[in-house]
Amino acid sequence: MRYLLSCIVLFLATMVVAQQQGQSPPTTSPPYQTPPTFPEGRQTPRAQMPPDTQAPPPQAMSSEQVEGQILNQLNAEPTLSDTNVDARVDDRTVVLTGSVNTMVQHDLAIRIAQSNAGDRRVLDKIKVKQQT
Repeated sequence: MRYLLSCIVLFLATMVVAQQQGQSPPTTSPPYQTPPTFPEGRQTPRAQMPPDTQAPPPQAMSSEQVEGQILNQLNAEPTLSDTNVDARVDDRTVVLTGSVNTMVQHDLAIRIAQSNAGDRRVLDKIKVKQQT
């Protein structure tokens, strides 16, 4: 019962404050009009809308292109400058050979090959001199 009386008193107090400020009490409808989403007479027929755009299908790179890309990235990587990692690519696999000094260099060479291999499997034949 007290809860109900408290709610009524709060509601009446809100009404009094609203009237003192020269405003009408709040109502359920907003004091503004929302414009229609599609104004009359400006609708465009569906046939005139631009077609959906899709990404072009991925172009498969040749084995030579993939091999060149991997070798360029391996040679451009400063962390791998004192290593002799080599890559050979065919239609199904990327074979990494050579030797590196640390596991960090090994993992980096593998990541470079995997990021360029596409659907090809990466075979790891790299030897690590220091196992840390």
